[in-house]
Amino acid sequence: MSNETPLKYYDIADEYATEAAKPVDASERDALARYFELLITRLMNNEEISEEAQREMALESSIDPERIDEIAEFLNRWGNE
Repeated sequence: MSNETPLKYYDIADEYATEAAKPVDASERDALARYFELLITRLMNNEEISEEAQREMALESSIDPERIDEIAEFLNRWGNE
């Protein structure tokens, strides 16, 4: 079993990086892709995504917790397009 994050989540992370208020450093790319994988997997499984769950996923993926709200807004816009 591989723990590699699928490329589609890197594509989403790259798209987010083009819109992020705070510039995304190249060293954050893996963490963001992992966060998107965790978050979108929960969404696809119709699981509840509480603020606490978002913080746990941010911790697990090692993203800056300050990005959580902006990522949620990004996904909301992205999902509506």
